[in-house]
Amino acid sequence: MYPDLKGKVALVTGATKGIGRGIAEKLASHGVDLILNYGSDEKAAAETGIALEEYGVNVEIIKADVSKPLEIEKLFQKALDKFAKVDIVVANAGVEMVDTLFTDYTENDFDRIYNLNVKGTFFVMQQAAKQVSDNGRIILISSTQTLNSETGAAVYASSKSAGKKFVDILSKELGPRNITVNSIMPGVIDEAGVIATISEDFKQLVRDNSPFRRLGKVEDVGRVVAFLASEEASYINGDHLKVNGGSSF
Repeated sequence: MYPDLKGKVALVTGATKGIGRGIAEKLASHGVDLILNYGSDEKAAAETGIALEEYGVNVEIIKADVSKPLEIEKLFQKALDKFAKVDIVVANAGVEMVDTLFTDYTENDFDRIYNLNVKGTFFVMQQAAKQVSDNGRIILISSTQTLNSETGAAVYASSKSAGKKFVDILSKELGPRNITVNSIMPGVIDEAGVIATISEDFKQLVRDNSPFRRLGKVEDVGRVVAFLASEEASYINGDHLKVNGGSSF
């Protein structure tokens, strides 16, 4: 447990499904009040909110398209109106596409990925830099695709690589305020949004390549987020932590 997290306020984008929900649940288990951002699935958002309130924390659910800077700004303002502060921001929202050859990407594919993974991530982190309390935490959910050169992932991997550089630079700019900025690079995580994009053969390849012979779990990512959000990680800054069980994927 990280007792220093109790009473903190975290804003998590893309928080009502998959990795985002797992992150939110882990933070709630440590007593963190939550702003849960979602894009379109109201049913999943409501279910997530109810589940997290069971931890005895305050939960605010806010719809916003985080590929649009104006909606991001409004999201942060609503969070501040509700809680008067934001201590932790987890920039999780993103879109994955890892099964399309370089020659097959369309302009729509490119724009959809870059609008959320690059533009959206930048402006979420920009608002976080402006609004997060001193001694706060900004955590980007990235991908091990930034380290690899897998066929079919050119646009996705390059979009995630932009976020890596955002972390490198923002971590230096916010140092005087004791705000840490780090990223987490999950490998292949066993959750619906990821699994839908890869074949059974590739899933088995990942298992065979893993020292643990399994895919990652959302809980694996959530635990690292909680650690980085805590005082225990106050001297970790500008880093990129792999959460892939030692796999090369």
